[in-house]
Amino acid sequence: MLQKSDMQNMSRTADYTIQGFIYQFIVTLQKILLTDSNSEITIEGPIEDIDISTPTGIEAIQCKYHETKDKFTLSSIYKPVLQMMSYYYKNPSKNIKYKLYAHFPNETVGSKRVLTSSDINQILSSKDKGFESLIFELAGFKDISGFISKFELEFGASLVDLEKAVIVALSGEGFSTEDSEEIFYPNSIHRIAQISTNHNSDSRKVKKFEFISELKEKKRTAITRWTRELNSYEKLLKKRRDQMRENLNKNSRIRAIILDADFITDFDTKAVQLIEDFINKYNTKIKLHQCPIVCLKCDEEKLNSIWKRLNSKKISVERGYIAGQFDIKHFLREPMKMVKDSKSEFRLRLCLYSEFELVIKETNIDDIFIISENNIDFLKTIEDCNIETIESKEINEIKYLLSLSTNL
Repeated sequence: MLQKSDMQNMSRTADYTIQGFIYQFIVTLQKILLTDSNSEITIEGPIEDIDISTPTGIEAIQCKYHETKDKFTLSSIYKPVLQMMSYYYKNPSKNIKYKLYAHFPNETVGSKRVLTSSDINQILSSKDKGFESLIFELAGFKDISGFISKFELEFGASLVDLEKAVIVALSGEGFSTEDSEEIFYPNSIHRIAQISTNHNSDSRKVKKFEFISELKEKKRTAITRWTRELNSYEKLLKKRRDQMRENLNKNSRIRAIILDADFITDFDTKAVQLIEDFINKYNTKIKLHQCPIVCLKCDEEKLNSIWKRLNSKKISVERGYIAGQFDIKHFLREPMKMVKDSKSEFRLRLCLYSEFELVIKETNIDDIFIISENNIDFLKTIEDCNIETIESKEINEIKYLLSLSTNL
């Protein structure tokens, strides 16, 4: 059984891993902003984390973030050096410069270190089992001086300082300082993370002009698993909430919300309360509010459980079934209303994700709120609809963004 200390160590390891990715993405953004129009950057390149192709050759950059190691030690860079050396050994004729961009808290930012033949021999002599296969690949490697001439170790800034630097650089591209910090910086990190997952290396290539142009088109702050890791996350949530509030404050809107049961933390225990809060906020004015649609991405058994619990809270639901079959016209019919008594036949339309594609074909929805990290391809064809994607797992954040609560 895992002890508490073991679980804490695992949590810290996961945090450091995510931190490493974030650092890599920020360095990537910095390189994009610093390149000229003739340079092309491959994110997660075939050589290293960042491959910069210029008319004179390729600069291959690997990023390492060592926040917990105060001072640099040679052993802390054995693996990246071996990886780069292996690529150099297999591709001796390619015009490639190798850079290791690494942060150590007590090293001077921007300073560089040149490796010696003695350093390389020490690395190649390592008995660490984790490096055994890499060292085996380098059996017979003799051109140590040639590799050293093409390798550079540069000590990089901390996450916080690097964030500040790229926000300033974004401001230099015509964005205001506020928008750079609250919109374009998080959106850049989100976009770089997206590009990094593309399987085809050609689709991971970017040029500065195209990247900035695409960035300017997106004016809503991305709330994703990656922007969640940024130091300014709470400020980003507030910005996103303000952006969403304009449409949420409008009364006569047909709204749909997609809730992904596998994505949302504590869905089973908290989804019903979330739905109830949404209904109480956005379907209480009987003359003005439209009956919302809640789509659940789950199995039918779980939907029926949610339905039963909503019913126990006196929330009347239209499920759209006639004689055991989903009937779209029955689902979308207008509820009978008793305006004098402020009563409605039903306050909510509830459907499965598998039924939602049919629903959007048969009605004009004004707003769709997607609480999931999965792409929903059939929504890309919808016109004249405001689609808000919220990649937050936490119910309290979801409620905050939907203006259902005032506190995080």
